[in-house]
Amino acid sequence: MKLKKILLLILLSLSLNLFAQVTTTKEDTKIEILKAKLVDNSSVFGIRQLKVTSDDVRKVMIKTKIKSTIFNKIKLSAFSLLDTKNKIRYRLADYKGYTGVIGYPELIPFRKDKIYNEKGNEIMGDWLPPYSNYEKDYFNEFDKEGYSNFEMKVNFGTTEKPKLSIVYFGQTSYEKFTAELYFTILIEKKDSDYELYYKNEKISDIKFE
Repeated sequence: MKLKKILLLILLSLSLNLFAQVTTTKEDTKIEILKAKLVDNSSVFGIRQLKVTSDDVRKVMIKTKIKSTIFNKIKLSAFSLLDTKNKIRYRLADYKGYTGVIGYPELIPFRKDKIYNEKGNEIMGDWLPPYSNYEKDYFNEFDKEGYSNFEMKVNFGTTEKPKLSIVYFGQTSYEKFTAELYFTILIEKKDSDYELYYKNEKISDIKFE
C-alpha cells in the first residue's frame, strides 16, 4: 500500500513537470510560460494605453512567471520573440508586470528618440515615456545571425503630425513576479513557428491560442 502511494506521488510529480514550461537561465533566473494568446488590435495596448492601428501587424501576449535573484533582475529589453520559419526577431512592444501585492503595475518604458515640436523645441511631459541615455537597451546586443529585427515606432503625435520613437523597457525592480509580454507580429508571415528568447537563451516554443 505504501509503495502504491509512493508511485502515485512520483507519477503526479512527473505529470506536473511535463505541463509546467519552466526554464532556468545561466543567470539562475526561472521563467515559466503560463499562457500565450492573440490580443485584439482594437483593445487598449498594455499599461501605457498604446493601441495598434496598423493592419499589417497582430498583437500577441505571453504571460509568464519569473523568479530571479537580487543580483540578476530581469532586463526586459533583452526579451525577444523569434519567428524561426521567416527568420524574424521581434522586439518587446509593451509590458505589464505585477506581484501579488495590491497596487499599480510596474511602469518602466523609455524612449530611444527625442521628439520635437514644429518650433524645434524638445517635447517632454509626464504623459511621455522618458528619453533616457542611462537606462540600457539590450535588444540589439543579442542579434541572431540570419535573422532580421522587427520593431515598430510608437506615434506620440497625431496622424497629421507624427512624433515617432522606439519604446523599450528597463530593468524590473521585482525579483519574483508575473510578467505579460506583448509583441506585434507581421500578419503576412503565415504558418510561423515562434520561440521566446531571453538574451541569447531560448526559453520556450510558443503557440498562440
